[in-house]
Amino acid sequence: MSIGHTAAATLSQLQAKIDTISNNMANAETTGFKRRSASFADVLTSEYLNQPNENRQTPHGLRVGTGAKLAQTQIQLEQGTLRETGRALDFALTEADLFFNIETVAGTRLTRDGTFYFSPQAVGNGLELVTSDGNRVLDSDGEAIVMPGDTVSLEWRDGNLFAQNGNGGEQQVGTFALTRVLRPQTLESAGNNLYVLPELPGVSEEVEAADEHMKQNMLEQANVDLGLEMAELMETQRLLQFQARAYSFADDMAGLANNIRR
Repeated sequence: MSIGHTAAATLSQLQAKIDTISNNMANAETTGFKRRSASFADVLTSEYLNQPNENRQTPHGLRVGTGAKLAQTQIQLEQGTLRETGRALDFALTEADLFFNIETVAGTRLTRDGTFYFSPQAVGNGLELVTSDGNRVLDSDGEAIVMPGDTVSLEWRDGNLFAQNGNGGEQQVGTFALTRVLRPQTLESAGNNLYVLPELPGVSEEVEAADEHMKQNMLEQANVDLGLEMAELMETQRLLQFQARAYSFADDMAGLANNIRR
């Protein structure tokens, strides 16, 4: 493969890494967001035949690479900083591999965003716990978390949710369904800060919710370090510039060679 082709192939892969970094930076203020990191792998290398000439100028077994490719963009599940909000419907997970279960039109999805709201039931007089998009939060039985219609607040204690009304009364309304992700590399983004897991054995397990798994009145911030992301962005942009110059040089050399033939 020519220098130009090698540079062109690497250019597109570096642009994909820049897109990944840009997405991380754009979501630095998104609750529960998990950054992704890009890793590269060498493309095929070519080994030139050994020449017997004594005056050879290159070493035996010279290998020439054909560029790099983006091997994968893997989610990083490091725990984000917890921020106190003073809002009873905010919940922050305290273990990095745990996720809430959310019901969507496309099926069950996972999220780290514990910003929840009350929403009237479509059928019935109760209230449901939902996300900002109106998706229902699921309990340990895989059903919506439903509260009496006069509920004004929730309290999380002893691994259970208690609905509280304005008269000081309360009622236990279940507990959160939690999923522990055992193989983070299998997590796929489903948009809107949601994730989906493939239906494969050994990728996740259901966890019985307990007090130590989350904090009420708090939210988890994104695990994005803007300083590190900016430094990596600048480094990748420099590499992109070098590859662009290599491609330009290769194009100029090809033009000179064509002119010589004439």
